[in-house]
Amino acid sequence: MSHQIESEPRVLKHGLPSRLFHWGLVLGFLPAAMTGFIIWLKPGNEDFVNMAMRIHIIGATILTIVAISYSILATDRIVAFIRNISEWNRDDLKWMRVGGGYAHKIILKKEIIVPPMGKINSGQKMMGVFMFHGGIFLLVSGWILYAFIPLAPKVLIYWIDFGHLWIGIFLGLCTLAHILLGIYNWADFKAMFTDGTMSVAEARHHNPLWVEHKIELVEKECEDDSEVITA
Repeated sequence: MSHQIESEPRVLKHGLPSRLFHWGLVLGFLPAAMTGFIIWLKPGNEDFVNMAMRIHIIGATILTIVAISYSILATDRIVAFIRNISEWNRDDLKWMRVGGGYAHKIILKKEIIVPPMGKINSGQKMMGVFMFHGGIFLLVSGWILYAFIPLAPKVLIYWIDFGHLWIGIFLGLCTLAHILLGIYNWADFKAMFTDGTMSVAEARHHNPLWVEHKIELVEKECEDDSEVITA
């Protein structure tokens, strides 16, 4: 990032609860997802797979605690998240049709016109839909498979296990793509895992509708006389 961008006004893109939740996903969901693939593919001996299963359960426990805590302590963020991923319009469909222009930028090294986005783009909305519904299913089904196999009907356990496997694979692959595109959009990625802020120039480039309609200048004295902007 250039010195010019660093010296520009910054906007709070991701609040503390959302940042802590994403760190919880790193500590909980990622280990559970990676070990889930090991349990499925069984690339090593029995001891290796058993160790993966123990890590899988630990990751699932962390994820469960994080999800419940976030739901209780940041209910307003949950409501806002559901509202954001539920609002779709023609621009979202146009954005999805061209994949946000990422293939053109990454592979063909050229920019194309894409519809302006709000705080999250259409791809992030789709990812949110998948993770919200799929994540709830994985948590519930995982604990059923862990604790209630002796009590539940075998046919029910079969279909729960089937869904847990394939939804887990799907969300794991979606998460991989999400991480890669997040790193590509480094300013937003850095904001999520550090102080939550990014330059207004970066925000205006990726989320022009959000900058135009949702943020405002906050009067605050800073040592470097930079402007602080909040959403």
